[in-house]
Amino acid sequence: MKTPALLTCLILCALSTLQARTWTEAQTGRTLEAEFVKALGDTVVVRGANGSTLQLPLARLSEADQAFVKEHAAAAKPAEKESGKEDVKKALLGTWEGYMADSDGSRHGDIRLVITEDKITASNPQGDREMGAGTYKIAGRKIDATGTEGQFSGKKYEGIFDLEGKTLKWCSANDNPNSTRPTKLQTNPQGGQFLMVLQKK
Repeated sequence: MKTPALLTCLILCALSTLQARTWTEAQTGRTLEAEFVKALGDTVVVRGANGSTLQLPLARLSEADQAFVKEHAAAAKPAEKESGKEDVKKALLGTWEGYMADSDGSRHGDIRLVITEDKITASNPQGDREMGAGTYKIAGRKIDATGTEGQFSGKKYEGIFDLEGKTLKWCSANDNPNSTRPTKLQTNPQGGQFLMVLQKK
């Protein structure tokens, strides 16, 4: 006779931890004390008192258990998304140097960006001349900047970016009524879009 999956889990897991709950196999009524870790596809990952993790098939659990997993999985998604956003933002912090690109990809002008938690400062590396500064926010691949100082003061730039290792590509619309957020990382003079290609220092 084969040992049911939940019975095997019960053998492997010891007594419950403070965060543990009782999981019930719908068909047999067998129970397991374990801590919820995360939902993973059509299974749920739990952790026993001995620290080992196990995957339980959701379809074999009670309706109450399935509802619990659904509720906690939904609650975890915003936190995961926020965590990913923070990871990207941390990777953006620092000093970046590179150039503005023309529509054919050629170098148009040098630029340096210093990105902090809540501010971007732009300058020309040649002579270290500051051009201006502003605030910014990111959402997925979108990045929006609002000028607060220098030649960018009062202007808004809607853009997209790609971050790969120490290379940052940032394509943005100019601050004028005819400009729209880019959909590709390339310049578009007719659409009022410019591209920066930068390396982290």
